[in-house]
Amino acid sequence: MTIWPAFKLSLLGVLSDKAAMPPVLLGSLVYFFFYPLPYLPQGVQHIPVVVADYDATPLSRRLARNLNATRELEVTGVTRDVSAAVPLLQRGEIGGIVAIPSSFNQDVARGTPTGVTVMGNGAYIVVDSTILTTTAQVLAATAAAPLAAHFVQTGAPPALVRRASTTGPLLIHQPMFNTVQGYQSYVVPASMSLVVHQLLIIGFCALLGTWIERGRWPVAPQGKLTIGAFTGVLTAFSLLAWCATLFWIGFVFWFHDLPRGGNLGAAIVVGALYSVAIAALAVCLGCWIADRERPFQLIGAISVPLPFLSGFAFPTEDSLPWPLRWLAQGLPTTHGIRAMLMLNQMGASWHETAPDIGRLLLVTSAYVGIAWWLAARKARAPERAVAHIELCGHPGAAR
Repeated sequence: MTIWPAFKLSLLGVLSDKAAMPPVLLGSLVYFFFYPLPYLPQGVQHIPVVVADYDATPLSRRLARNLNATRELEVTGVTRDVSAAVPLLQRGEIGGIVAIPSSFNQDVARGTPTGVTVMGNGAYIVVDSTILTTTAQVLAATAAAPLAAHFVQTGAPPALVRRASTTGPLLIHQPMFNTVQGYQSYVVPASMSLVVHQLLIIGFCALLGTWIERGRWPVAPQGKLTIGAFTGVLTAFSLLAWCATLFWIGFVFWFHDLPRGGNLGAAIVVGALYSVAIAALAVCLGCWIADRERPFQLIGAISVPLPFLSGFAFPTEDSLPWPLRWLAQGLPTTHGIRAMLMLNQMGASWHETAPDIGRLLLVTSAYVGIAWWLAARKARAPERAVAHIELCGHPGAAR
């Protein structure tokens, strides 16, 4: 069989198979709507806190109002005793407690070092960090004016007064790519390559499992899979994977306003190479699993460690043992996620992404060769089994 008939049979097989079609087509649409939803707030906002104001002065009340004016915190109550707020923190009704000492106003007026106490639930590291950082910024801004007034009264140098009255931070931290510093802009672009990888491999493996269970490959008449037929199968699978990739980097990222389009042309080309790697790996796994239902269990179970092995969450050189680092180098997701992030989100050039693209090309070539060897063996194995049964059952076989 030549390339074109095998391409049509494979494409129609995926679109008409009840096990292959949902993850390949519906899966991308479902993930488009539901996967980014938990990350829509981008950052932690409106954390309920209680202010324990032991000072009860205009300055301490101004601090409480300034805390409530921030996007991150929401003051749900003010008390004179921390013990009244601790039960709320223990029950999870609030995220933290800000305790203002009784000498707060006096210390600021005298220029004496002062501060507030922040209490939180250690189980929520991000929430605690947000409360602590926001409180420190608001405290510095609130105390700036009274502190400058104290320096004026004491005859401090004008430069010191100007520095004390400045409420702006000395260092402005502005990321180059994740400009909103949000979780959605951090997680979703990196997870896109993994979502496409896993969903389409499940669908392709389910289709191959159906062919193997039936003992007949539509693209391999008489159990003979030609190079042309294999190329047609691989092209059909790659086209579907590439369309899913383009849907995500072209429409989904625009719809959810995620970082995108840094080097779109290169991202499209690398996406095509990554799609071939997905298709080749799917053929390898489908021939190895050789079952219609098993891919949903196996492929889904291994999804969790793949993003960590890719290195986008944290560097793998120092945090993973060497066997896992070697394993990661043989996975298309490792190089595909890195290359797509650098090109589409960061606008990297071909030269800057050449190492990852080269490794992805090497991995893709290896999987294409393995896929051809496994597919050729699986396509003719059922025919041999049938021929052996017929031979053994023939009346003249015993003679």
